[in-house]
Amino acid sequence: MYQIIVTYTFVITPLIFIIFNILFNSAIINPFSYLIISTGYISMSLLIMVLFIPLFKPIKNFFDRKIFGLSAFNYTLVHLLLYIIDNNISLKYLYADLSSLLYIQVGYIAFLLFLPLVFTSTIKAKLALKNNWFKIHRLIYIIIPLSFIHYYLIIKADYLLFFIYLIMFILILILKKRIISNE
Repeated sequence: MYQIIVTYTFVITPLIFIIFNILFNSAIINPFSYLIISTGYISMSLLIMVLFIPLFKPIKNFFDRKIFGLSAFNYTLVHLLLYIIDNNISLKYLYADLSSLLYIQVGYIAFLLFLPLVFTSTIKAKLALKNNWFKIHRLIYIIIPLSFIHYYLIIKADYLLFFIYLIMFILILILKKRIISNE
């Protein structure tokens, strides 16, 4: 129970921060754009945490990876829905973006690849799928780089946060490889 409370607190805190920032920070000129960008950052951060948690045993006891993964999807879904609303829910605009903007195409692909992870996140699905469950959940190793590409293609000037995410992901992959090779 403690693990679930700590995890939900960790996952909900950024949302609370965003809401307070929108309400009380007059420097935010376009709150809708701020929400779209922030939910994208939060989703990427949670995806990184999903991979990071199993590498450090003390952290495993505090956080629930499943909640992190499902929360990453929820933030991604909100990110997508806000983008759709920002385009006036117009299929014409959405199709125009999808057919002409690479970062939108990559974002949609990442989102669609996320769906099998969500639909197979239950214990019943894990038991029914057996070893295939692990194969499906390896899609995270495709979703994260696609998310990075989506983000990279949007950036106009400041690449610092992108490189921080990228370095964290690479370090996690290196650590995972070392742990696996030592077993």
